[in-house]
Amino acid sequence: MHEIIRKLRKERGLTQQQVADYLQIDRSTYAYYESGRTLTNIDVVVKLAHFYQVRYAVLLGPEPVPAGN
Repeated sequence: MHEIIRKLRKERGLTQQQVADYLQIDRSTYAYYESGRTLTNIDVVVKLAHFYQVRYAVLLGPEPVPAGN
């Protein structure tokens, strides 16, 4: 998910601070989300989906293919 939220932010010409302000979190916390150092909780996923006006599935990425299929 971290690559997706970074891509969406950059495509829209936003700073990490702008997104963090929307989420009401510190910029450093948001930076950890983008780097993959911290996992986001479902509340953040919902807020980001609304912010970027995308479906939750877009943020979560493709489903992994189970082993053996």
